[in-house]
Amino acid sequence: MPSSSRPGRVERARPLLGTLVEIACVGLPSEAAHARIDAAFAVVAEIHGLMSFHTPDSDVTRLNQRAAAGPVEVDPRTRAVLALALELAAASDGAFDITVAERLVAWGRLPRPPAAPEPDASACWRDIELSADGRVRFHRPLWIDLGGIAKGYAVDRAIERVADDRVVRWIVNAGGDLRVAGQGAEPVLLQTDRPTAEGVAMLELEDASLASSRDAPALRAGPGAAATLGSATGEAAAHVDGRNRRATAGDGFVSVVAQQCAVADALTKVVLALREQSAPLLRRNGATAFLQGPDARWRSLGNAT
Repeated sequence: MPSSSRPGRVERARPLLGTLVEIACVGLPSEAAHARIDAAFAVVAEIHGLMSFHTPDSDVTRLNQRAAAGPVEVDPRTRAVLALALELAAASDGAFDITVAERLVAWGRLPRPPAAPEPDASACWRDIELSADGRVRFHRPLWIDLGGIAKGYAVDRAIERVADDRVVRWIVNAGGDLRVAGQGAEPVLLQTDRPTAEGVAMLELEDASLASSRDAPALRAGPGAAATLGSATGEAAAHVDGRNRRATAGDGFVSVVAQQCAVADALTKVVLALREQSAPLLRRNGATAFLQGPDARWRSLGNAT
């Protein structure tokens, strides 16, 4: 039910993208804020419908079923995410690879896609072809999953839909993938499950995005925020190094700050796979990674180093 937890701030939440999506507005009258929040949720719901691994008629499902047999037409937004995913796969030498869905299915993290041909064990991101006419073809049978980038993309599109006034602050958060736009900074508290003072970090986000990946972090809004923002689901996530198809041997938690949330979302997986070797790619994308190791201390990579 719509609510406003403090004067000038309106926020709502809705389950989408396999998590809880929270949208907050600071600086608009309540009625206008709710109307724009409705529009933002509609955008997120559209992205969910296009890119869900679980939805029978999503672009992802249709590609997994048919693209190995011939070109499949997809929504321009799906093509844009695929193009970005392939760009980051090339830049990371395959550490980020959306064709690792077969591993996630084998580990029980994803359901087997219905009516999809058995994937070729040697297939990878290089087997995906994007045509100029908006169609997609797989050169070998494979399964894609956009879970490592689509949430961030949905956040970006929602922000683009509503943030047209610099005197209003917007926060869109999809389970820890969040973007802040407009006037003023939003405090974000990174608090992991390591019970030490070093296990907490505070960031101020202003016209920027943040995404996090780890085995089990908790991401909450910082002091002064009206409500919890970015609460993680608490579920352990399996992240796959696309180069060797193995789960990343993570030692904690990583957050990436970048301009675009889709880029930040994908780069968290790159950092988990490459660690310090990800620094050049982070810098090329104007991004900073905050990485926490077993000692609960934070170190930064990329733009801030």
